[in-house]
Amino acid sequence: MVLILDFNRKIMKKIFSVTALSILICLGSCKRMVDEQPISQGTLKDFFKSKFDADAAMAGMYGEFQSTMIKGDGSQAENRITWWGEARSDNFERRVLYAQNTQNEIDFNGLTSNNTFSDWTFLYSTIGRANLLIKRLPEIKKYAAPGTAGELTLAQEASYTAQCYAIRGLCYFWIARLWGAAPVRTEPYLSINDNPEQARDSQEKVLQQAIDDLQKAYDLTVKNATPTVWYMGEGAICATMADIYMWKKDYANAVNWFKNLFKAKAPTGKVYNIAGSLTTGSGGAAGDLQSGPTWNNQFVNPIGSVESIFYIHWDYISNGCACMAGVSVTTNNSPIRMAEGLWSSWRTTTTDLRMKQTYNSTGTAVAVRDANLWKFYAGTFTAAAGVTPYNFVTSSPAPTTATSLYVPVYRLSDMYLLYAEALNQLDDKANSVKYLNLIKVRAGLPAVLATDFADKRALETAILQERQYELVGEGKRWFDLVRTDRVIEVMDPIIRARQTLAGSSITGWGTDKRKYYWPINRNVLNSNRLLVQNEPYNN
Repeated sequence: MVLILDFNRKIMKKIFSVTALSILICLGSCKRMVDEQPISQGTLKDFFKSKFDADAAMAGMYGEFQSTMIKGDGSQAENRITWWGEARSDNFERRVLYAQNTQNEIDFNGLTSNNTFSDWTFLYSTIGRANLLIKRLPEIKKYAAPGTAGELTLAQEASYTAQCYAIRGLCYFWIARLWGAAPVRTEPYLSINDNPEQARDSQEKVLQQAIDDLQKAYDLTVKNATPTVWYMGEGAICATMADIYMWKKDYANAVNWFKNLFKAKAPTGKVYNIAGSLTTGSGGAAGDLQSGPTWNNQFVNPIGSVESIFYIHWDYISNGCACMAGVSVTTNNSPIRMAEGLWSSWRTTTTDLRMKQTYNSTGTAVAVRDANLWKFYAGTFTAAAGVTPYNFVTSSPAPTTATSLYVPVYRLSDMYLLYAEALNQLDDKANSVKYLNLIKVRAGLPAVLATDFADKRALETAILQERQYELVGEGKRWFDLVRTDRVIEVMDPIIRARQTLAGSSITGWGTDKRKYYWPINRNVLNSNRLLVQNEPYNN
């Protein structure tokens, strides 16, 4: 049995072709309550009869997920991984000249149900594809005989099914973090008579669905195989499970899944942290991570990095410009940029190797912050004459809108810092600091001591700061602030400053924690009469 899918690599980096995409659209979703389209029996009777059909459907599922997170196709500013995961945090701020209502609402914590990014349709579209695959993959054996070109072996069926459960679980995790309660649907629409309207299930039920899906995926997945970084394999499943339990503040279960992750393999074939898979807090070494001077390589060549877990490959040939607002090269001026506070504070840390490989630390504040990150592009260090710190010069030719991007969903540095957070909560300060120091020292920063931190909160603050520097542009910061209940503490003074600068009434972020969640988009509410808007938002 093998875990690696034998799809054509180029095809599986995106949707097969215009023809395959058209088929998957027919099998996929329209913008109804959960963005799933009733599918006629006439369509289904001609599909899911061979491995080739399964491959096309799998490509469509992954393609839908990456399109949800990146959008691309020349569109500007629709990278939801950024807008959902960072735009509401202290990592990014609007560029006033180019800001629209969407950005203004986010910048001043005034979200409405008309906001573009309040629509969960796109995640449910991916869920719909996963539901259909889970339902129909077992039927292929009825049509494709063993030994024929179209055969889907039992091992392949198990691998494909595992990935469908894993992607569905990941999508439900995103939904639970962004909207809280939401409809849980695990069956595809197979008839025009299926009722698309469904009430919201509790956030706890949504999270439990994610856990159940990921457990099924883990059980079906062949262990200790060398994975393909673009697919949800063993490591990606474990990382997502650990992330969910951290969100639930169930640190003991989170640790169990961190240890499961540590015994899985990276795409290079290296076990992530075999010693750490045994005793809690053990293991952890510099060799587990991308080295500091080559830190950027894991973003431009994740296949060759020991810490890669699960990435989105945005291939410009298949998909067009990634055009990620505030992150990548775009066709227009970005409506958001790195926030002034992060830029000015991190820029003074002149020895941090990550900072030099993330954005231009020289030049004027406005000009530099208005530029996009260069974190995801190849480059080299050069000493800028008379300027400290060093500049980071992208390789020739310079990146353009025709440059592919590899955007991490999970990588080991992210997991090590989350692990440090869990160990801190479990009163294992010494090992928490050990894992924090792995990231700090790799970045060229001095190690810290357990005695430097008076209590759990002080150490947690240091871990969160390290995560902000390490993971900027990867869609993590907002969820870190919500998970640790730091939103108001961090964002209130920032929004007050923005309101002061804009000449508006000074209200700050406010004190209503229900606003941690997004409102449900008006179009989604209109399409499903059983939905109730999140409080305190008005319909």
